[in-house]
Amino acid sequence: MRIASGPSWSLELGDDPFLSAALWIRDATGIVVEADDVPPPLNVPPPSSHVLDGEDLDGVGGDWLDWWRALLAARLAQRHNPPPGGDFGEEWKQWAVTNQARWAAVGSIGDEFAGLAHAPALQRACRELGRAAHGARTTSKIQHDRAMGYGLLVDEVAATHHVDRNTLCGTVIVTPTGGGWWRLIEPGFVLASNDAPHQEIVRAALTPAP
Repeated sequence: MRIASGPSWSLELGDDPFLSAALWIRDATGIVVEADDVPPPLNVPPPSSHVLDGEDLDGVGGDWLDWWRALLAARLAQRHNPPPGGDFGEEWKQWAVTNQARWAAVGSIGDEFAGLAHAPALQRACRELGRAAHGARTTSKIQHDRAMGYGLLVDEVAATHHVDRNTLCGTVIVTPTGGGWWRLIEPGFVLASNDAPHQEIVRAALTPAP
């Protein structure tokens, strides 16, 4: 979802299917990864899978963490290089090819996770569970009607940091997890659980870099 007011300020709210699917695969296989940039378990646990039975789950967990961070980096790259405006002309086609190649290099369902060839156990799990993981995608609880008051937050952030409100922009990616968890991944980009305090995370996303 994209909400905008005035000529420039913008706020992007919504989930990301690749990130949500990666979390689903993590929880279905019993991988445990503790890192500051990794959300807690899903609110609705997926069915358990035995695809990694006999594997070194610590080792696969390290591969999963590398994959997770690569997915995050691809999402950030997409944010920094949005699709061109206008019609679906040559410029847009070039952008689409570059964007698709970026996700393929990371390892995505579109090419059967070929980008995970260096991590065969994780690749096998993704190939077996990928379609179920993407099919279980959960819509964000942060709804459009909550955004009606965000104009006041924009004014607050602009006044606090002495900037033009129309220069503010932010992205909040919501995962189907709980615990009120959220992290500022980089200025303007927040990753959050479904039940994170929405005013707080929107304020963080809109706050400009120092």
